Amino acid sequence: MAAVITLLITPLYGQTAYNEIHYNHLKSASNYMAYPGPVQQELTPAPRGYKPFYLSHYGRHGSRYHSKPSTYNAPYLTLLKADSLGKLTTIGKDIMRRLDVIRHDAENHWGDLTELGARQQQDIARRMFERFPELFQGHTEVDARSTGVGRCVLSMEYAMVELLRLNPELSIHMNATHRDMSYLNLQDKELFNLRKTQKAIQAFMDFRDKNNDFSHLMRTLFNDSSYVREHIRPFDFAEQLMLVAAIMQNVELGKKITLYDVFTPDEAYRIWEVGNAYWYIGWGASPATDSKMPYVQRNLLRKIIEQADSCIQLPTTSVHLRYGHETVLLPLLCLLDVNGFGLVTDDLAHLDAKGWINHKAFPMGANVQFVFYRKNDKDRDPLFKVLLNENEATLPLKSVSGPYYRWSDFRTYYLKKLDAYEN
Repeated sequence: MAAVITLLITPLYGQTAYNEIHYNHLKSASNYMAYPGPVQQELTPAPRGYKPFYLSHYGRHGSRYHSKPSTYNAPYLTLLKADSLGKLTTIGKDIMRRLDVIRHDAENHWGDLTELGARQQQDIARRMFERFPELFQGHTEVDARSTGVGRCVLSMEYAMVELLRLNPELSIHMNATHRDMSYLNLQDKELFNLRKTQKAIQAFMDFRDKNNDFSHLMRTLFNDSSYVREHIRPFDFAEQLMLVAAIMQNVELGKKITLYDVFTPDEAYRIWEVGNAYWYIGWGASPATDSKMPYVQRNLLRKIIEQADSCIQLPTTSVHLRYGHETVLLPLLCLLDVNGFGLVTDDLAHLDAKGWINHKAFPMGANVQFVFYRKNDKDRDPLFKVLLNENEATLPLKSVSGPYYRWSDFRTYYLKKLDAYEN
C-alpha cells in the first residue's frame, strides 16, 4: 500500500520547485526571494587566446520592503477582526501580534532598499571586478543607468561605490533620466492589455481554483470553521499572509521574526505554483497572452545589441550597467530564451517540471551579464557568454565552445526575431 501511495504522490510532488521549497521554504517567495549569490564558483575558461573586453548588464534592484502599506495590513486586519469576535486560535493570536510588529517596522519604508539589498549590489559588483579584472583596470569607462525609482538608483550607487573602492581610477558615469525609460522600463499598454483578456484571465483563474485547499492553515489560525466559510477566502488570505512571510528574508527584522512556521510545505508550494503561473502568463511566452509578452522588452534587447556593436569597434575596454526591475528582467530572459525561459506551453501544472521556475530568474538583485571576449582589438566578431545571476547560462544557439557563443550568430538570430515581431 505504501508503495502505491508513493507512486501517486511522486508525479505531483517529485518536481524541482516542490523539492526546493520543501527543504528551503524561502524559495517559495518567488520574486521576493533574497539573492542567493552564484552557485557556480568557477567559470569556464575562455577559448585559447581570448580576453574579456566588454560587459553588458541588466540588474534588478536589491532586497526591499513591500511597496504598499496594504500588503502588510491586509492579513493583519483580517486576523484583528476575527480576534475581536473570538475566532482566533492561540497560534492565530500569535501570528496577529507578529504581523503588527512587522507592519510597524515597515512603516514609511514602502519600496525602500534594505541593508541586505545594498550588500547584494556591492557583492555583485565586487564579483564582477574579481571575475573579469581585465575589464576594470586603469581608467576603464563604466556607464551606469537606472530607472528613477529610489531603490534602483541606490542599487546603482552602491555598486558604483564598490567598484570605485576597488579601483579609484575608473571613469564612472551615472544617470537616472526619463530619456532612458523607453528601454530600461518600457510600458507597452497594447501588450499589457493582453493580460486583461478573457482568455488570459480564465487560464489563470482555472489553474488558481485547482489550488485552493488551505484547510490546514485555516484550522491553525481560526477556531470556527463556520466563520471561515462565511468570512474568509482561504486562498486570498493565504496569499496575503505569504506575501508578508516572503518579504521578511529581505529585512533585518527577518532575523528575529518568521511567519513561515504556519505553512506546510504543501501550502507554501501551492501558493508558489499559482504565483509562478501568474508570472508566466503575465510576462512569459504563454499562449494565453499569444506568446507576445516577452516582446515588451524589445527596446532593451535592441539597445543591448546596438551598444555592443558600438563597443566592438573600440580598441578599449568598456562596461554598460543598467538597473531596473524584475518586470523588465523576466520578459527579457523569456525573449532571449535564456535557460529555456522562452518556453511556450498551456500546461501550467508542469511549468516547474519543464524548468520554468520564477525564483531562478528574478530574486531580489537578479541580473543578466553578457561578457565579450576577443583575441585582439581588430576582432569584429567576438565571442561572448551569458551569466544569469552570475551562473553561466544557455541560449537557443549553437555554441562555439561550452558557454561561449559567436556574437554574429546572436545578432543575426535576435534581430531577425525582433524584426519579424515588429513587422
